[in-house]
Amino acid sequence: MRPTLIIGGVLGALAVIVFGAWFLLPNLVHDLWGIFRATWVVFVPVIVVGAIGAFLIFAERGIGWLLAVAAGAWLICGGFVVSYMQGHELSKSVTVSESSPNELQFRERAPFDVAVATSKRTLGNTTGDATGTVKAIPTAGDNGEFTTSVVRRGAFKGYESTQVLTPPLFGGSSSKDVRFCSFSEDAELRFGGAGFNNNLDRAIALKVPLGTNANKSDAFVVCDGETPKVYAPLTVQKGFAITKRVPAGVAVYNGKTGELTVEKDYKGNLPVYPASITEAQRKSTTDAGSFFDSLFGRVGFEDTGKDEDDPNDENRAEFGLSNLDGTQHKFVTPLNSRGSSSSIIALGVGNGSTVKHGELNEYTVYKYPQDEPRQANSAVAASITGEVLGGYKAQGLKVFEIVPAGDGKWVASIGKSQSILYRAVIDEAGTITLTDEAGDGEGESASADAGKPLSEMSVEELQELGSHVLRELGDR
Repeated sequence: MRPTLIIGGVLGALAVIVFGAWFLLPNLVHDLWGIFRATWVVFVPVIVVGAIGAFLIFAERGIGWLLAVAAGAWLICGGFVVSYMQGHELSKSVTVSESSPNELQFRERAPFDVAVATSKRTLGNTTGDATGTVKAIPTAGDNGEFTTSVVRRGAFKGYESTQVLTPPLFGGSSSKDVRFCSFSEDAELRFGGAGFNNNLDRAIALKVPLGTNANKSDAFVVCDGETPKVYAPLTVQKGFAITKRVPAGVAVYNGKTGELTVEKDYKGNLPVYPASITEAQRKSTTDAGSFFDSLFGRVGFEDTGKDEDDPNDENRAEFGLSNLDGTQHKFVTPLNSRGSSSSIIALGVGNGSTVKHGELNEYTVYKYPQDEPRQANSAVAASITGEVLGGYKAQGLKVFEIVPAGDGKWVASIGKSQSILYRAVIDEAGTITLTDEAGDGEGESASADAGKPLSEMSVEELQELGSHVLRELGDR
């Protein structure tokens, strides 16, 4: 057989494989290309030098072993060096500000854990299954909103509705704090759909340039009036040898019309800047110095993960807060120094409401004065339950989260799974002031006279009565 026929057959087979993969699994092709763009400077030299070395070894040339060793050494050492260089390049988008975090102003919100618990128990007459992924939209409403999706049952079905939760700052949530907007049955796309016709990942992949990715963990849903919309922030690798992930716009799926569009730029109040990139920018602070500074952990900041009893738990980093007028979404992370200290020495803040294709938003670290770090959140929570609540009041109560507010103050929410009884304000000096819905720590005993049999009360009336009972139990 002629060599030209063999070469032609191989190229034809490769073309069939590539185009077949693009048609069947375009999102996988995007992923693989992105991985190649980020790692080729390590793996291509290893493959080339390793292949030459293997050939020379079979040809019984001694230099072949030397080349094989060199390829192995580059795979190990080059991997560390390139990873550091990519982090160092990304760290150039981080600014350490001389302004104190006490100058920042954030709007208060209901705690994330309460929103999650409320979501599971207030699905109303929906017949689908909640995804369980709740996202904060702190710029919406008076005190922010939380949203999640409800999926129609069936592997080849799309979303049924978007659930919007507006838990109050005090008391329990009722049906009036939850609303839904419904997807059209013709809008069949969803993340993780089993078929070609209802897989949102695939649909996005077919509309964007090669290497562009939609990370499901960055996506969120909203109700735009009565229209449900899915927002999927996009990312792409930028650079040649040393690359970094940057925003590549946002994909927007309209749940009424089924239309999928891609916007390169966005400026508003929704969290369309990829949280995964904000996280990578924060982590890049550990590569801001020299290679050996990074290797031995001498520079940068960490989230509060070392504080095992932090009430913020899994929501300790890149949690969503809003500026006071609700115009900007901020990704906020309390920061520790690298080492064993769990004191909060800084706040990391990223702007989540603006996206410009191919450009990183600045990530700012606001450091507390050297001699004025804040106590670890676990220590604050222990003070609240053990001292401020006087022990007996704390029985059955939980500190849900502790987040920055304004004027140097932080706010902790205290209560039970779906009801907030107290909010504790912690000032710059660490002084804790406890308030309830009445505006003071002790509160005024509320009347719980139902006025009629419980069986005749509406769900809203029962929830209001239960809220008064829970508050009285907390006071006792």
